[in-house]
Amino acid sequence: MDRPRRSRNPASAQRGAALLIALLILVSAGLALLLTRLAASPALARDEATLRKLAQVRDALIGRAAIDDNRPGSLRCPDTDDDGVAEIFSGNQCPAYLGRVPWKTLELGDLRDEAGERLWYALAPALRDSPSAEPLNAQTTAELSLDGQANIAAIVFSPGAPTPAQSGRPSNLASDYLDGANGGGSNAYVSGPRSEAFNDKVLAIRRDDLFNAVSQRVLGEIRGPADASAGLRKAFKDSGAFPWADTDLPPDGLGNALQPVGKAPYNELQLKPETLLWLANNNWFALLAYDRTNPLAARISIGSASLIVAACPATPCP
Repeated sequence: MDRPRRSRNPASAQRGAALLIALLILVSAGLALLLTRLAASPALARDEATLRKLAQVRDALIGRAAIDDNRPGSLRCPDTDDDGVAEIFSGNQCPAYLGRVPWKTLELGDLRDEAGERLWYALAPALRDSPSAEPLNAQTTAELSLDGQANIAAIVFSPGAPTPAQSGRPSNLASDYLDGANGGGSNAYVSGPRSEAFNDKVLAIRRDDLFNAVSQRVLGEIRGPADASAGLRKAFKDSGAFPWADTDLPPDGLGNALQPVGKAPYNELQLKPETLLWLANNNWFALLAYDRTNPLAARISIGSASLIVAACPATPCP
């Protein structure tokens, strides 16, 4: 005996078909997104590689400025003839304050962006490595700006592929590589989203970022080396206590008895003559605060950078 057939529910069938269509749409959208990301990933990887190279130049510039032997905080002139070497001064000035990164002078590799172009570099004239720029310290005004932000010490650029307006490559003209205001030779630079007319990648070095590193160098000189041959460590080693602060106006570099807070008594620290010279020539002592917290500890600071100097249990100091 045949069983009666069940009648099919049209509404249920429609719901099933709609669910299947929605599922197909969702899978297709996910697949399209995945394919888009996979297609974009090589370009993203190239962009990230370029940004890492910009950061590498930034770190090299800051590091070189911090360890400079006679003018910490100064930066070398840009390379204007594409030989990788910083240009020498013309009188007291760099031949140009916008050029390529002097990668050989900075002991970097031949860094290039995703388009195969060497990186470019703008320098604030006040931070040039010349005696004519002194005094050079954490209060020096840096003349560059980026997107209206002032006190920019230097800017590193990736020029990218030429835009339709740039037909002169290879050359040493900034306008053949940098876009818009960046190629104009003024001190006002810009960043922005990529477009047909603009593809520069830009990384700024703020004055404060540069001099935070340099200030740590200065504080280290005042503290003294591990062998306690100079600085506060030497003063403690010789007397068994840290010296009193200099409270004279103007400071004379000598401590005043029973005065714990003031300026560093730099003439009591037996600094090397060359160290004393560049610190004095660049007015670092005027920025250096000193606090003798007790006979066995002192705090030295420049702005937000500070260092605690403690009595060393032995020589060399830890």
